Amino acid sequence: MRRKPVLLGIDAGTSGVKVCAFTPDGKMVQKEQANISVISRQPGFAELDVTLYWELVQQTVRSITSNPEISVIGIGLSTTCPTTITMDDDFNPIGNGIVYLDNRAADEARNYELNFESPEAYATLVGNRCSVSTCSASTMMWIRDHEPERWRNAKHIGMLNSFLAAKLTGDSAIDTTQASYSGIFRLAFPGDWDDELLRIADIPRSKLLRITAPSSRIGGVKNTVAEDLQLPPGTPVAIGSGDTAAAAFAIGFTDSHQAFESAGNSGVLTFVLDTPEFDPLFMNRCHVIPGLWISHGANSMMGGAIDWLRNNIISEYQDYSVINEQVKEAVPGANGVVFLPYLAGERCPIWNPHAKAVWYGLTLKNTRLDLLESVFEAGAFSLKQLRDLGQQKLGVAIDSIIAVGNGTLSDHWCQIKADVLHVNYTTTAVTDASAFGAALMGGIAAGIFSEPLDPSIPFLKPEGKTYTPTSESAYKAYMKAFATYNALYPALSGLM
Repeated sequence: MRRKPVLLGIDAGTSGVKVCAFTPDGKMVQKEQANISVISRQPGFAELDVTLYWELVQQTVRSITSNPEISVIGIGLSTTCPTTITMDDDFNPIGNGIVYLDNRAADEARNYELNFESPEAYATLVGNRCSVSTCSASTMMWIRDHEPERWRNAKHIGMLNSFLAAKLTGDSAIDTTQASYSGIFRLAFPGDWDDELLRIADIPRSKLLRITAPSSRIGGVKNTVAEDLQLPPGTPVAIGSGDTAAAAFAIGFTDSHQAFESAGNSGVLTFVLDTPEFDPLFMNRCHVIPGLWISHGANSMMGGAIDWLRNNIISEYQDYSVINEQVKEAVPGANGVVFLPYLAGERCPIWNPHAKAVWYGLTLKNTRLDLLESVFEAGAFSLKQLRDLGQQKLGVAIDSIIAVGNGTLSDHWCQIKADVLHVNYTTTAVTDASAFGAALMGGIAAGIFSEPLDPSIPFLKPEGKTYTPTSESAYKAYMKAFATYNALYPALSGLM
């Protein structure tokens, strides 16, 4: 029997790993996943046990390669970003990976920024504001200053895809989409680490991995790993990219009149730029497609807030399908209840690692259904803030939104977003866009596709479901709640 050739996309997120096998023409053949939990040893800390993570990657890959009908011809990586990992000479991890939700290095980021004439001067030079989630150098500084033994023993510092690539191939790098969030790389002139920024940050270049393009071949799967994972020895591996950048690549995102949402643990609204003119309200990075950049408005806990609610408040609703059925009975505006989703601080638009989540408007008449609805609505309200800022700051006119991610599996949530933003909101047929983008990069590394804009690449089309704005009464109810949402953080920020 002739085996079907497939490309593997390994999508490594904060809540688990998904490995998807796609044919080169874009059809998903198989999907496997495993869950993992973020470790929080103390307030403000968020870590991943990357040794366990590698075990889960091996487990899920074996579940696919045990299928006798397929043969893997290329692998690409998509990872949550930034996740800073220190490694020894052999790329074994030293300590846990520190994920983007971690705020321990807030003081280091603030002190680093003081070396520049102003926050604006820093942002103009680097391309992003100086925050923990857009300046992984601050996390490196924290390790240097608070865990000196770990720092001394660290021979390589990379990201989660750097670690996974090293485990697969024995070689490693950092891709341009994740170097974009380092604070020691100039986004307008992507190429290499910036020597002056390295000097100011006091980070030796010798500890850093080389920077390379996301679709570049980092190496082939080494023999011992290939035997263990039932992969052909030497299977090409692309270093890959940050997960939202991979999703942007999966849809062939180049249209400045569209926005694209990745609805997962975070909710990220993305705009594409053809010139390096950045606004520091957004998280800016290189695109997987050369010569383009992407700007993200990122809500840290859009889907994560629903997980938190499910695990801690409405624990009998463990099944998402039950939640989605229940919430359909809710009324727009959640009977006056408004939720601020700042469970882990917040990135865009407020940029406050100390921001807190809030329920406002509770009275004796409210029910758990109102609480649930308010969390769904908060995701849409955050998205509206980001869309409005994108149009104002970046000068783009958004007439539609393409959406990917597991959040699009909720019809109710998608409809709320269409109503709140007053635009057509269209999903793709494949929700695992980050894994698909990673697989496509694996196809480039394997020579199946020539480069990121090869016309034969089967980019995802918005062929899922289109949600259009519904009644005017629903829109008015949402806008009344949105006005409260907009007013809450400015009113409470001093307490935070």
